Amino acid sequence: MSLRNPNSPHRLSRLKSRQRKKMRVGEFRELGFHLIALLHDGADSEALLDAWLIQVDEAGISFGGHFDGACKLEGVAFPVGEVKISDELRLQLLAWLQARAEVKSVEGGELIDLWHSR
Repeated sequence: MSLRNPNSPHRLSRLKSRQRKKMRVGEFRELGFHLIALLHDGADSEALLDAWLIQVDEAGISFGGHFDGACKLEGVAFPVGEVKISDELRLQLLAWLQARAEVKSVEGGELIDLWHSR
């Protein structure tokens, strides 16, 4: 198994911009974040999900995930179109989610490279 870093400076210096874009490395990486939000018992999960998806949509990104039936929302926020997920945007969305009355805690949330993470 090869554990090469697709974003190593040596490797990126050998690639042309077109190649970096095609391989989604360097300045063309697509960053997103995984999160798990635990809800209070009896929380209105439908209202939370609707409000969360509005926040995500207004940020210009997308979210894919699910409720597990035991008060847990889990999923991945990822870029669509021209908007890149920055650390600032990630923190803003996580703070919004944590501030909701329905939410007990939020786990995860670190930026990950969606194409090259293992």
